[in-house]
Amino acid sequence: MKPATLANHRPEPTSSISGDVYEALNATTDYLLETVYGPARLTVSNRQVQLAERLAVAILVDHIQLAGISFSIDRDDLPSLAMVQTATLLSRSWLTIAGNARPCASLNLQASESDRMIARTVAFSPYPNRELSDCGYMRNRIAEVASHIQPLDDWRATVRRLGQCAGERFANAADALIAGGAR
Repeated sequence: MKPATLANHRPEPTSSISGDVYEALNATTDYLLETVYGPARLTVSNRQVQLAERLAVAILVDHIQLAGISFSIDRDDLPSLAMVQTATLLSRSWLTIAGNARPCASLNLQASESDRMIARTVAFSPYPNRELSDCGYMRNRIAEVASHIQPLDDWRATVRRLGQCAGERFANAADALIAGGAR
């Protein structure tokens, strides 16, 4: 078995930018869920998966151009908060804001009680979580894919194009980001 290095974990080249976008969004979604839920990531609610998908699209867009997308998470929703904080580390230019900010539009996808219980259980798991070095690797992987995509005149058009490239699941996430609310 080879040691985990950037050189032997490069994504396989695909035949189109659509394949690269899908692979990057899918890997980012999985990374966000695994960072918070560890081995229990496949047991979380659809709402948490949707949040991870929307964050993945927003992160990739951020590496292409500035976009008017923000996420507001309640401080009691620790799993969603951890996912957004991880997404901030993966982004190119996001800021973390504390206080009573009032967003003009919001994505209200809170973790359910069972999601919160899963996160608490994983926090006491004997299995290690992903290392911070994985975060740097993921950021580089996202930046690599983004470097091949030209920004469009409006960030919404870029979001829509990324969603269309990556299939229905990410097209829905892109539409929700553009609309500015949970659907």
